[in-house]
Amino acid sequence: MATRDTETTVAAMSSGAARVLVPLFSTLASSTMLFVLVILIYYVRFRRHGRIMLGNGLPGAFDDAQQAQREEEMYLHTLDDQARQQYFQAKAFQEANPPDSANTDISLSQFMSIQEKGVSAWEFEPDLEATTCFVECRTELAFYDQECSVQTNLPIPKQNDVYYWEAKLYDFPESTIAAIGVATKPYPAFRLPGYNRHSVGYLTDGTKRRNQPFFGKTYGPVCRQGDVIGCGYKPRTGTVFFTRNGKKLEEAATGYRQNIFPSVGANGPCQIHVNFGQAGFVFIEANVKKWGLAPMNGTLAPPPAYGSSEITDSVLLAAGFSAQRSSAEDRHGSTGSLLDSHPDDGSVMPYQSDISLATIAPRHHGFDAGQVVGPSSRTGGPPSYTSEQRRQQSATGAQGPPPPLSPEIQDHSRYERM
Repeated sequence: MATRDTETTVAAMSSGAARVLVPLFSTLASSTMLFVLVILIYYVRFRRHGRIMLGNGLPGAFDDAQQAQREEEMYLHTLDDQARQQYFQAKAFQEANPPDSANTDISLSQFMSIQEKGVSAWEFEPDLEATTCFVECRTELAFYDQECSVQTNLPIPKQNDVYYWEAKLYDFPESTIAAIGVATKPYPAFRLPGYNRHSVGYLTDGTKRRNQPFFGKTYGPVCRQGDVIGCGYKPRTGTVFFTRNGKKLEEAATGYRQNIFPSVGANGPCQIHVNFGQAGFVFIEANVKKWGLAPMNGTLAPPPAYGSSEITDSVLLAAGFSAQRSSAEDRHGSTGSLLDSHPDDGSVMPYQSDISLATIAPRHHGFDAGQVVGPSSRTGGPPSYTSEQRRQQSATGAQGPPPPLSPEIQDHSRYERM
């Protein structure tokens, strides 16, 4: 009887342990399988073929340095000697001048220039040492025989949702290839946009290049003379897109968070005119939504014109005008009475401390060479005012009676009447 009770107790305990352990082991097995699955997904997405998580938080983004190294090993032998030399020169340039090496933010003076000039504040800055590209009227570009590119003086702003600009192909031979796009600064001036890191460009042969010096990917139609290529930028997502003759193409690149500059380049003779918003766009949506880089006209009022009544409203300018007027009156008075009668013989002699503007008379007609002919009693001319009389007349602003004649002139008049 006791043995049977013991067996019953053991069976009950075993069944209770089974009810506890089975769910526990099942939970542990499920957790282990879920953990293994997460590790496998992470490895497949972010670790396979050198993919990593970059510091900007973009999941699955490529490491540009490793990707460029692999492409260099695969495609460098396909380039000719000149292209290979340009590739190494551009690589050395960007290693010595990374995008963060210079401050490219819009400064206060540049911001004030935008407020005053509007979209006219943007202009292309050519390399003064190179003779392969010239800039006329700020946005008219002329390229010649060698590969060359130019960038604007100001980056694309980031306040609005979208910014847009266009480039029209003038005098464009079919043998020339041009690239329109954006790039960071500094960028090698002997390379087209899209050929090096931190750049993207739409080439006239219908291909797109993003950080790609070896080959381009088919992107859009081939462009010829008279076509208009547009480039748009969305600062919030860092997206770059292109248009051709007013038709929008697919997005070309994303993730451009740095300051980027409109860039245009060509490898042969051609002329390209760029429109940043100073005229209407071919892309209608950009016209309706006003996607230009800045307003067509500046919002900062120009200074008032000289001589207007607005200038006198300023206390500082009014004080300056008063000081200038009194200074001019003092100069007038100092030169007004340059002549005086000699105490002995009645001749007219200039003061030694004044500057006389009278004419020196020749020796004939009874005068010495040192004597001065002036408006005196000898010539019968009108007498000159003194400094005090000129100051009083200027202060009152009225034309009063002439000053009284000096005694010498009165004697001379009396002598003439006799």
